[in-house]
Amino acid sequence: MRPDLIDICVIEDDPAQRALLLRRMLKCEYTVVEAGDGEAGLLQIRSHQPRVVLCDLLMPGMTGIEVCQRVRADPTISGAYIILLSACDERQAKHEALRTGADDYLVKPYDVDELEARVRNGVRISKLQERLRRAALTDGLTGLSNHAEFRELIRREFARTQRYGGVVALLMLDLDHFKAVNDTFGHETGNVVLQDVARLLRGLVRDTDIVARYGGEEFTVICPETSVDDAAQLAERIRDTLGRELRVPSCSDLAVTVSIGVAATSEATVHSVSDLINRADHALYLGKRSGRNQVVRSDTAGDVVMDAGLEVGQLDRLQKQVVALSMQAKELCLQSIWALVQALEARDQHTAWHSRNTTFYVNTLAQAAGWSQSLRATVANAAMLHDLGKIGVPDRILQSRAPLSEADSAVLRQVPLLTCKILGPLRVFETETVIIRHLRERFDGAGYPFGLSGNAIPIGSRLLAVAETFDALTSARAHRPSRSIDGALEVIQAEAGQQFDPRFTDLLASVIAEQRDRWATRIRQTLAGLSRIADASQPSAD
Repeated sequence: MRPDLIDICVIEDDPAQRALLLRRMLKCEYTVVEAGDGEAGLLQIRSHQPRVVLCDLLMPGMTGIEVCQRVRADPTISGAYIILLSACDERQAKHEALRTGADDYLVKPYDVDELEARVRNGVRISKLQERLRRAALTDGLTGLSNHAEFRELIRREFARTQRYGGVVALLMLDLDHFKAVNDTFGHETGNVVLQDVARLLRGLVRDTDIVARYGGEEFTVICPETSVDDAAQLAERIRDTLGRELRVPSCSDLAVTVSIGVAATSEATVHSVSDLINRADHALYLGKRSGRNQVVRSDTAGDVVMDAGLEVGQLDRLQKQVVALSMQAKELCLQSIWALVQALEARDQHTAWHSRNTTFYVNTLAQAAGWSQSLRATVANAAMLHDLGKIGVPDRILQSRAPLSEADSAVLRQVPLLTCKILGPLRVFETETVIIRHLRERFDGAGYPFGLSGNAIPIGSRLLAVAETFDALTSARAHRPSRSIDGALEVIQAEAGQQFDPRFTDLLASVIAEQRDRWATRIRQTLAGLSRIADASQPSAD
């Protein structure tokens, strides 16, 4: 952020011209600083970081072009919008000024309205650049500094201690069992928890401390001029406050706790920014491994993990290998289970098509909603697997060509729960299983198995319910014809706020409006494929 909210810096060696510019800028209600030469002007720019610099081209000592070159060479002030003023109307002089880095060039005597318009444009562009810069450095969910900004700030604080002495401490925080919050109550509820953490952290730290979202459910606090003892006291205060005040909105009795690792540059083993981060991260890991909901100081944590006989670096490598193997195992499981889903096609011609289409629709909707790649992959897996429980449904129900009785319909409604029983032993599908388990919940709370409502229903379940219903409505069944895209959309929108999350019914409508031809082609291909299967299953006339 700029230290002072200064809009304009006027650099002009002629006192009368400078006074005239000042009056005009003040009349436009800009905040203004001034300088009579290039050197003084650079000092003003560095001190106040103005949005716009109005600089005379020809000045004794340092020309306007030299001022422009010096500003562009300094990354701390290079974003200033520079307008050079000159009595020279030669094209070559103008081209040189713009090539050197000036944003605009105005010839004296200038029109007052034109000057004000160009300054107004410069201020507008500067404000836009500042908003873009803040957006690039701010976590969109919590409003805290993001990971990139954290890296820059910790590097800056570390360099300061190296140059001038002193100490900087670092707190690494991780919410305990946060994945369970997302899986059980949905990512939107998890997002509310993260926002509450950010709010509480802001209220607990000093003005000079810097709170950042490190990633996921991890946060950091940079504490300039803070000893490891004082940092540990702050960490303990944070741990205690979050444990008492942080709650899951959908379940007020459920507290969320935090583990914290503390490190400081005063430790003998800290020689770089990476050392500082790694020491705090290692202390955090020990806190998580030792039971969570605690503060661990790096200077008392030791370099060897308890009872493991392994150095931290070796342990990290082993953890990464385990993660990689888990992902490979998950992919193999997916391939095997998908083969089972396709095998169901021999019993129920709609199942494999329905799983493929639902996966397509849910992935398209999740992408349009801006979900992360990992969340999109999880809900797509759930869409692929959600009908696996049909393995346990009798053929007379799956192959019925007449409208189903209420009892048979009740059996089909249990398919998601049957799927969860099948997937239960496979821990790699833990999150997908949660999504599938709550597929038949209703937004108004009248669904099952637990009668969850609103945001308490996992977000993946809410999106999957819309996608799955759309495909079911647009695919022909033996006992009913398929509906048109508009007809299916009308049915789903009529249930907005009752069966379905209104945001996702609106999302479905907007995506269909943008991709109608693509979705219509998908539906035609499905109907043609089902028709071919039906024809092949009919007995021969011979």
